[in-house]
Amino acid sequence: MQELLVSVGSSEFSGGKAQIAEVSKCSGDAFLVTVRNKKRVGYTYELTMKIKGEWIVKEEKRMVKGHIDFPEFSFGELDGLQMQVRLSDEKDLSQQDKLQISQDLKLFRQPVHEKLLQFEQELKDR
Repeated sequence: MQELLVSVGSSEFSGGKAQIAEVSKCSGDAFLVTVRNKKRVGYTYELTMKIKGEWIVKEEKRMVKGHIDFPEFSFGELDGLQMQVRLSDEKDLSQQDKLQISQDLKLFRQPVHEKLLQFEQELKDR
């Protein structure tokens, strides 16, 4: 799963660009059981990804680092995928700039969602 998520790569936003630097936490369980000759798969995971990027803030390029957390998600329940953005040590950014960067980073939800659907399909095909 980690390779799939890192393969999301980078995204361009109105004020900058960012990429998934690494999957720093991926914990949970995945299972495959056979009941009456039918395979059933499932999982429950928590995920944290490190993000790094550059934004233009007040006509100046700024390096921004942070994390995107997916608190808990389960097999077949990806449509309600929740995410939280945490920026690291950005003391000299205004609240408005932080809000804009966080909103931009929330656009990672869609490509991550697609990779998790791909992971589900790979589990089903085993």
